[in-house]
Parts: sequence; structure tokens; C-alpha cells
Amino acid sequence: MKKRIIISGGGIAGLTVAKLLLEQGHEIIVINKARAFTKAGFFVSLKSFGVEIMDQLGLKEELIQEATPSLFMHWLDAEGHMIRNISYEKVNQNTTQSILITRGGLHQVLYKSVVNEVNILFETTIEHMQQNGQKVNITLSNGALLEADLLIVSEGLRSSTRANYFQDSQLEDFNLLYMGGRLKGNYPYTIGTVSTYLDVNKMFAIYPVSKEEIAIQCYIHTTDNLPAVQENAHNLLKDTFKTYPSEVQHVINDFLKNGLMFVDKMGMVHAPNLVNGNVVLLGDAGYCPTALSGMGASLSIYGAKALAYFLATYADDLALSLQSYNSLLQPISKKFQGNARDNAKSFIPKNEADLARFTHLFSNATDEQVSKLMTDQLILTQEQLQFTLPA
Repeated sequence: MKKRIIISGGGIAGLTVAKLLLEQGHEIIVINKARAFTKAGFFVSLKSFGVEIMDQLGLKEELIQEATPSLFMHWLDAEGHMIRNISYEKVNQNTTQSILITRGGLHQVLYKSVVNEVNILFETTIEHMQQNGQKVNITLSNGALLEADLLIVSEGLRSSTRANYFQDSQLEDFNLLYMGGRLKGNYPYTIGTVSTYLDVNKMFAIYPVSKEEIAIQCYIHTTDNLPAVQENAHNLLKDTFKTYPSEVQHVINDFLKNGLMFVDKMGMVHAPNLVNGNVVLLGDAGYCPTALSGMGASLSIYGAKALAYFLATYADDLALSLQSYNSLLQPISKKFQGNARDNAKSFIPKNEADLARFTHLFSNATDEQVSKLMTDQLILTQEQLQFTLPA
């Protein structure tokens, strides 16, 4: 049965589910807070089932064209000494293809695939929402009134709609700032080799994008709130890594002068129920596992596919389709959020003893052991890939 579906939030999850639901014949309206979409944002490593779903959507080749070359990982200590060098091929030997791409690049591929078929309302948010019977009545920030059979909330980590209408949900502050961006210029880094510096309470990475451009990305432990972090971002970046090698200092100084900075704090959403009547949470708005899970983008894409699957499977029973989606995603989101905590302990240790312990383990492990460490946790069961509900 054709439904009128409003998607609040046109990020990766929102546009993926828009494309999937368009193919089912539904009427789709996307509302988005931003004035326009850009290619800005952090790098994501789209892995395993995320790549497979994008391939099913016919978008894999476009993703590869947008991707950043990724051949080797250089893991270094704070002084620039090599801890380990390993190839992406070795790391991903137990999984399907991994694609290193900016969040903005991935988003742009999705946007181009739906822009001519979906009504996207920019600079628009939900002012008020009320459910009447089987309909959702929405007042937009521009005063317009919309009625829908289903509202999908994919507004991201700090979703105001989730905060207002899913009051049993919680946003956990992960106490990790992440910042970075892209920088034009010629730098002596090999394209395809990512250099990552491991340290206590912080991590710094350099991604050569092309001969004329690099990107940086870093994580810094902080208990400050997001507005305070954003206000002090320049000083924080400069001061946190001031003892690092001169080439890192050079990159940071250039970035602070000429780079386009992106700043945010990591968090996790805990929602006991992703469904409230005919309103459903999707992606980071409902089960963000943070970038440190290794599967943030892939899980958003998987969730979109799962929601579309159940809406098609139970086309005449919206309540059953939404509850099935919730039942499937709850244990999966808990797993990946647990992965994020474990990864944070390993790759951003809290003290010198933990750093020394992990560095010793990481430098002496076999390639097979490193592959298991970095990819075994990223796997879904065959039942989950087929959207089979847990017993």
C-alpha cells in the first residue's frame, strides 16, 4: 500500500531510506535543517554489509570514484616512531571490500541518486508533531502543515524531535571531541598511506587525498560541553599536539590558517524503543554507535534497509513492520556501541600503562591477529543480514 512518508533529516540514513522507499512506490518528502548539502565531513570506512547494500542500490561504482586511496596504515607513536605498518588488504582479508570515503562524499552519491525524485525541503525543521489515529500531523518551522502515514526521524545524534517525543531516550556523552577537515597544498605524504599517531587520551591521523590535498582527523578526550569545545577548537588542536613531530606541527599550523574545520563531540544514543506510534528513529538519531565502532555509516545504511524491508514485508500492518524493525535493531545497536567502548579503550588509552600494553600487543601481533582485532567485531550474523528477528 502506497504511503506518504516524511523523513526528517537528509543525512546518510535519511537519503538511503528515501531511495529504498521510492523504489517501493511511496510518496517521500525529506525535510532538512541545513541550507544545502556539502561534501564536508569526516572520513568513514564503509565496510562489509554497508558496501553490499550500496552495491544493491547500484551506487558502489560511484562510491569508488569518490573514495580516497587506501593501501596502507602506518601506526606511529607520539614521536613519529613506527609501531606497525599494515595493508588495508590484510586488515580486511576476512571481510568484503572496505571503501574509505568522506561522509560528505558518501552523502553526495546518495543525494544525486534521489534529488530528481524526492521533494527535499531545505532550511526546514519540525516545530510540532501530533499523532491522530493513523496519521502524523506535522507543523514545520516555516508554518506549513503536513500530514503523513509515517514520520522517520533521522536528524542525527542531537535530534530535537527525538528529545521531544522519545523522552525515555538518552544521549550519552562519550567525552571525545573529534575534529578535522581537508587542506589544499603539497605535502610529503604518500597517497594511499594513512598515518595515525597513537597516544594517551588522543589520536591524530593524516589522510593523503591527492597530490594537492590532505585531510586530518583527530580525537581528543575532553569533558567540556560542545559549545565550549567549538569556541576553543583552534587552541585545543594546536596545544594538544604541540609536542608532536615538526611535520605534524606544520600540517596543523597550515590547517588552522587555511583548512575547513569540522568539530563535534562523540556520543551514543540509547533508545529503549525506536518506535512511538507512527514515528520511528533511524540512524544516529536512534542508535548511533560513534565513529569508533568502525560501523557508524554502515549501521545507518543497514538500518535504512531493514526498515524498508519490514515496511514491504508487512505492507498492510505498519505497527508490525515498525516493531519488527525495533526488535531487530536493538541487540545490534548494543553490540556496536559495546565495540565502540572497547575500541576507545584500545586506540585512545586513558594512561601510559594502557598505551604501553596496547602498543606492545599491536606491534607484536601477526597480521591475522590484527585483522581479527579490527574486523571480527564488525560482522553481522547471516540471520541479521537476512533481517530474521531474534528468537
